[in-house]
Amino acid sequence: MKSFFCGILLFFCMQNIVFAQDNDAQKALDSIFELSAKSYELSQQNKLADAIKLSNEILDYEKDNRNDSLRGRAYNVLGISYTTLKDSIKGKYYFLKTKSLYERTKDTANLITAYNNLGAYENMINHDHKKSNAYFAKAIKIARLSNNLNAVIHPNANIAENLIDIESRRNNVASCRLAITYLTDALNLANKSKNKHFNRIKGDIYESLAVANFKIKNYEASDAYFDKALHYAEAHGYLEIISEIYNDKAILYEGEKQFDKQNEMLKKLIEIKDSIYKVEKFDTAKKIESEYYIKENEEKLKFIEKEKQIQDNTIVKARIYNIVLALFSVLLLLSVYSVYKKNKELKLAKVKAEHLSKVKSNFYSEISHELRTPLYAVIELSTLLLKENVNVKHREYLESLKFSGNHLLSLINNVLQLNKVESGKMKIQNLDFNLKSLIDNIIESLEYALNDSNNKIHLNYDTTIPEVIVGDSLKLSQVLINLISNAIKFTNNGNISITIKQVKTVTEDITLFFNISDDGMGISQEKQKQIFEDFYQEHTKNDKSYKGTGLGLSIVKRIVTAMGGEVKVNSKPNEGASFFFELTFNTSEKLELSTSLCPHQLEIIKDQKVLVVDDNKINQMVTKKVLEQLGIQSSAVDSGFEAIEIVKREAYDCILMDLHMPDLDGFETTKMIRDFNTEIPIVALTAGASEDIESKIKDSDMNGYVLKPFLTADFLETISTTINKKENY
Repeated sequence: MKSFFCGILLFFCMQNIVFAQDNDAQKALDSIFELSAKSYELSQQNKLADAIKLSNEILDYEKDNRNDSLRGRAYNVLGISYTTLKDSIKGKYYFLKTKSLYERTKDTANLITAYNNLGAYENMINHDHKKSNAYFAKAIKIARLSNNLNAVIHPNANIAENLIDIESRRNNVASCRLAITYLTDALNLANKSKNKHFNRIKGDIYESLAVANFKIKNYEASDAYFDKALHYAEAHGYLEIISEIYNDKAILYEGEKQFDKQNEMLKKLIEIKDSIYKVEKFDTAKKIESEYYIKENEEKLKFIEKEKQIQDNTIVKARIYNIVLALFSVLLLLSVYSVYKKNKELKLAKVKAEHLSKVKSNFYSEISHELRTPLYAVIELSTLLLKENVNVKHREYLESLKFSGNHLLSLINNVLQLNKVESGKMKIQNLDFNLKSLIDNIIESLEYALNDSNNKIHLNYDTTIPEVIVGDSLKLSQVLINLISNAIKFTNNGNISITIKQVKTVTEDITLFFNISDDGMGISQEKQKQIFEDFYQEHTKNDKSYKGTGLGLSIVKRIVTAMGGEVKVNSKPNEGASFFFELTFNTSEKLELSTSLCPHQLEIIKDQKVLVVDDNKINQMVTKKVLEQLGIQSSAVDSGFEAIEIVKREAYDCILMDLHMPDLDGFETTKMIRDFNTEIPIVALTAGASEDIESKIKDSDMNGYVLKPFLTADFLETISTTINKKENY
C-alpha cells in the first residue's frame, strides 16, 4: 500500500513538471512564429541576409519539433531571398521543398502560394512562359477547388502577363484576348476583396489591361486603362508602376511607329527614373550587403553545426536517462494499476455487449410493431368488408387482399422467430387451446391460395384427440402454416392432405403425429439435405406459385426441435412430398374451450363502453369498427395524455391501450392512470411480439393483452373475461 501512495505522489509530481514544460513549450512556439513572420517581412524589405539568417535559425529549431507550418514558411522565405539574389539553384530548391511539404500536409492555402512562387521563378530566372503558366494554372485549379477565390488573383494576373509578352514584339492578338479574360477575372476578385494586400496588384492589372487592349488595337480602352493605372499608382505612391507604364507605352508606340509619342513617354520615363534612382541604388547596396552577410553566415553555420553535434550528443545521453526514469515510473504505476484496468475493461466489454443486445432487441421489437401495425389495418378491414354484402368481383379482390396480408404476416413472423432462435430468447408457452379449431382457422386463412393454385385440401383428424390440450398454439400454427403453404407452393391442380392422429398417451401427456403431404413436384434426395437451411429456396416451375424468403422450413425445424420433436421428409421427384413429426402435449382439465363468439360472451360485453388509446388514426377506426360489430360502444383518443384526462372525466368499462406511442407510451400511461383509478380494466392492444412484451405486462398493472392482427374470437374472449372479472369483483 505504501508503494501505491509513493507511485501516486510520483505521478502527480511528473504531471506538474509536464504541465510546466507544456507552458514553456507553448511560449517558445509563439516566439518562433513571431520570428517566422519577421523573416518574411525582412525578405519583402530586401533585407535578405537577415531573412536568410532567421529562416535558418527556425529550421534548426524545428529539426526536433517537426512543425510543418513553420518549416514551410522558412523554406518559402529562403526561396524568395535566393531567387531575388539570382541564386537560381538554391531558389528553386527551396521553392520545391516548400511545395513538397505542403502537398504532404495537404495545406491547400500555402500550396497555392508555393505553385505561384514556382511560376514566378520560371518566368524570372528561366524566362520559360510555358512552364511558368503550368505552375500558375495549377495554383488556380487548387484555389478554385478549395473555394479560395482571393488566391486566384495573383496567378491570374501572372498568366496574363506571360500571354501579353510585350517584350517579344510578336503578333499575339489571340493571346492578348485570352489575357484580358484572366485580368478581368483577377480585377473583379481584387475589387470584391477588402484585403489591402491587393492594392499593389490592382495597379499592375490596370497596366496589363492597357497593354493587352493596345496590342489588339483597342486604343480607346487602352488609354482608359493607362489613365486608371497611372492615377492609381500616383494615389498610392507606386513609383515603379508609374515607371513601367511610361516604359510600356514607349515600347508600344515604337511598335506602331508613333515616334513622337514614344519620345514623349521616354521623357516622362527619364523624369520618374530620377525619382526612384536613390531607391534602386539603396536596393543594390542592400543586395551586395546581403551577399556579403550570406557568405559570412554560411561560415558561422558550419561552426554552429559542429557545436550543435556536441550538444546533441549531450542531449541524447540526458534523454536516455530521462526515458529510463520515465519507464521506471510508468512500470511502477502500471504494476499497481494493471488489475484495476483489466477489471474495468472487462466491465466495459460486458456493458457494450449488453447494450448491443438491448439495441438489437429494441430494433426487432420496434420493427415488429411497425410492420404489424399496418397489417392489422389490412387484415381486419378486409375481414370486416367480407362480412358485408359485397358483389362477387369485389369479394375476390378482398379475399386476395386478406390472403396477401396473412402471407406477409407469416413472412414477418418467420424473420422475427429466426432472431429469437439466434438470440436464445425463443420460449415455449404452454396454454390451453383447441387443436381442431386451430387447424380449421389455418385452412380458412389459406383458402385463397388453394383456389388460386386449383388445389384441394383433405383433413384427416383423429376424433379421439381431446378437445382441449396444453401447448404453444402460436408456434404450432406457425409450423403448420409454413408446411401447408409450402405444399401449396409446389403443387398445382393437385391434392394436399393434413393428417393429425393420436399415437401415445401416458398419464397427463399425449403424443400426436402430424403429416402434411402433397402430390406436387417432389424433392430429390440430394436437395433434401439443403431445404432446412436458412434462406435456401427451391425454384418451382408452377405458373401459380408464391416465392418466399427461404426461412419457412428452417423455422419449422427450429420450432419443432424446441418443442421436443424432429421434423422429417419423405419425397421423390414428381411424386410429391410428405413432412411429418411427433409432438407431446399436456392434457387439460377443461373439457371445452370457447373458440367462437358464444352468446354468453356477447351478453357480457353488450353495451359496454370502451376507450381506444392509439396514435394511429387507421388503427383507431379499425378497432372501433370491430367493437361496433360486437355491440360495444367506444370512443378513441390519440395519446396517453388525452387518455388520462378523459378517464378522469368519464366512466369506462375497459381501456384498449396501444403500447408504442410518442411522448407517453402505454406502460407510462397505465402507471399514471393507476395513480387515481385502480379498478378500470386495461388491456394492451399491441403489434409487438408477445414474448417481448409479456414480461413487461406482468410487471405493469395491465389486465391482459391482445396481439394485432388478432382472431375476433380471441379478442372477444380477452375483453369479456377482463370485463367479467371487474363486475364479479
